[in-house]
Amino acid sequence: AGLRAGIEALTETVGGIAALLVIPLVLATAYEVFARYIFGAPTIWAFELGYILMGLHFLLGGAIALKRQAHVRIDLIYARLTPKHRAVIDLTLYLLIVLPVVTFITIWMWSHAAGAFLSGERTGHSAWNPPIWPFRAVICASFGVLALQIVAECIKAFDALRYGADYPRA
Repeated sequence: AGLRAGIEALTETVGGIAALLVIPLVLATAYEVFARYIFGAPTIWAFELGYILMGLHFLLGGAIALKRQAHVRIDLIYARLTPKHRAVIDLTLYLLIVLPVVTFITIWMWSHAAGAFLSGERTGHSAWNPPIWPFRAVICASFGVLALQIVAECIKAFDALRYGADYPRA
């Protein structure tokens, strides 16, 4: 329970940070609308910052959505299964498909972020044109936290099989 509790505390913290990203997103968008339509002077940074923040918000929220069972799931068959059968299905899919894929993406994004840092790559999408590596590093971190949360979900499923605990549970 200690490892799972630690992972889930990290997931909650990252989820809180993701939620807070909405504040600068709203402020930047409101400022852009105000500057564009009131002063006739659009910014060179607000649009790009907006889609970067929205992407980071979405990705950083992935782990907490998994923890809270908030991802879309087709429950036609799954919901009718016993808790132990649901645990077997989840554990199998997490270990054979989801965790390896998310781990691969995490490693790949790390090399992608490091390459952008070393090359000085920039976004190239606006006149603002910020360096891209910090955003890629956050994408890598978000997949890393998602991978950790998948490990926590595997622990929950394993506990349900081992101890007969209700499953899925928050």
